[in-house]
Parts: sequence; structure tokens; C-alpha cells
Amino acid sequence: MDSRWVFGIDGGGTSARLRVESRSGELLFYGEGGSSNLRSKPRDEVLANLEGLFARAFSEGGVQPPLCEAGFAGSAGVDRPADKGPFADLVGEAFAAAALKGGAEARRGGSDAVRPAIGAGNDSEPALAGAIGGMEGILLIAGTGAIAYGRCRDGTEARAGGWGHLLGDEGSAFAVAFEALKRGIRSSEGRDLPTCLLERGLSFFGLHEAEDLLPFVYEGLDKTRVAKFAREVARARDEGDGLAAAIFEEAADSLAGLVLSVEKRLGSHIADKSLACRGGLIEGDAWLRSSLAARLAKAAPGVRLVEAKADAATGACMLARVIAESEARR
Repeated sequence: MDSRWVFGIDGGGTSARLRVESRSGELLFYGEGGSSNLRSKPRDEVLANLEGLFARAFSEGGVQPPLCEAGFAGSAGVDRPADKGPFADLVGEAFAAAALKGGAEARRGGSDAVRPAIGAGNDSEPALAGAIGGMEGILLIAGTGAIAYGRCRDGTEARAGGWGHLLGDEGSAFAVAFEALKRGIRSSEGRDLPTCLLERGLSFFGLHEAEDLLPFVYEGLDKTRVAKFAREVARARDEGDGLAAAIFEEAADSLAGLVLSVEKRLGSHIADKSLACRGGLIEGDAWLRSSLAARLAKAAPGVRLVEAKADAATGACMLARVIAESEARR
């Protein structure tokens, strides 16, 4: 029996997920731990979170560190090419630390022997591989934030969005919810369409009057909490609120724009233009998915919407296998 294995990490601002698979694809371990985002958490905290996940994999999954062939870690906060190497090194450090604290088998060969080949990238990269089930296609993520990412078989890649709630994330749940609050205020002053959104927003967040939004927004804004209000905006849209409908029309335009930007920049490099969608906003809203599909059918008929196949941790294991195969050819 081949006991070699690979691992994949899907990391975010709230939690990180570690998946361990045999070389043939059998699931050996899956666990969740704390955040892996170096832009929102101290390095020592991220290191401890990842080390804890690896320690659990070694003890609960029964895998031997020296037999790990490769790994891939995708995480929020790994946004620039210069971020990839340092994050891969951090993952390797966590792997080695967990291994060296294990038993004699884990320690065999010293720290160098228990550092497999590791790749790193933004969390959209393994999310694409998992959702498409391959190395080529386009992924749109529309949850708290929004980003589109595309990759071709020859390695050409492009992304649009993913700039965070201050610089971008148009079409995201946060953008929808925050726009609803802003335009709800304008409506109450007679400067926008009539709407129930301000009243619903105050009730949703447990506030008494519009002025209570000032400390709510300017004194420690919780973007995840705000994003959850997007569900109420969708409900108002479905009940006939014109302003809520206008906000979602803009969101659909923005999400289509992300996909079109990626598709255009990949150009002739991409043969398979399958598009999968991930994220709570887009996956939980049939109206938004349908509106996106209609826009893309008109502007980019070659883009084909498909159902997402697997999660990002599974995709990270797929990318780890690519690394393992590349290492074997050396």
C-alpha cells in the first residue's frame, strides 16, 4: 500500500481548513483551526494555528511526516507574488514544528526531511481548482467579499476584484448591505427612492434611530456582521422594494464585470471557459445567479456556468499533486 500523501490548506480570516489525502485521492484527515490571514492576525498566531492543524493530522490521521510529498496552501492575505514565498515558508515551518514534536518516526531525518515541497497562493486559486475540478476555468466568489479568478492550462492567470471592503468588493454581500444603509439614509431625507431598508437595517442591527449608525459604522465596523444584512435586502427586493431591486441590479452588473474582466484578459490562452460560483451571497440567491447568467449570455456567450464540484481544500490537494508530479520529474 502506497502511504505517500499530500495536503491542502484553504485559509481565511476566520478559520483555516487542512485536508490530507493519499496520493490516490483518499481522504485521510480533515480539520479546521484558527485564521491563516497574515494581514489580520500576527505571524505567531497564524503559525500556532497551522502547527495545531498539522499536529492533529499527524496524531488523528495517522500520516507520517516524512512521507508527505507536497502541499499547497491558499489563504486570504496572500495577494501579491511577493507574499507567496514567505507564506509557503511559514506553512513549512508549522509543518516541521508539528512533526518534530511528534514521535520518533516523525522526527526521523531532522527538520529538513520533514519539509515537503509547498506552494502557496491566494485562497481563490485552490477554490477554482476544486470548483472546476481541473486546472482551467473561471471562478466567481461572491460572499462577504467578491473576486473573480481565472487560470489556463498553460499557467496564465488573471483576477479581478478582491480588494477588500474599502477599496473594492463591488457585488459582495458587504457592498449590498452597506449600500442599502447609505441609500436608506438618503431616502429618509427625500434624496432617493422610497424604501423600507433603513427601518429594516436599524431593526436588524438592534439600533433605535438613524443617528445610531454613526458609532456603529465609525467606531469599529464589523464587515462580517454588516454583510449578513444582505439577506434582508434580498428579501425586501423580492417583496417589491424598488431601491433594494436597484441595489441588486448594480450588484449583478458588478459581478458580471468581474467575470468579463478575467475572461478578456485571459484571451486566447483559455479554451475552457467554464464558470463556477462560490460564496454565500451568490449561492444562496437564485435571482442573482439568474441575473448574472443573463448578463454573461449577452456579453460573453462563450462563458458557461457550471455547478461547483468540490471545496477549496480539495482543490488545494489537487494543486499539491501538481507540485508532487513536478518534483518527481526533476
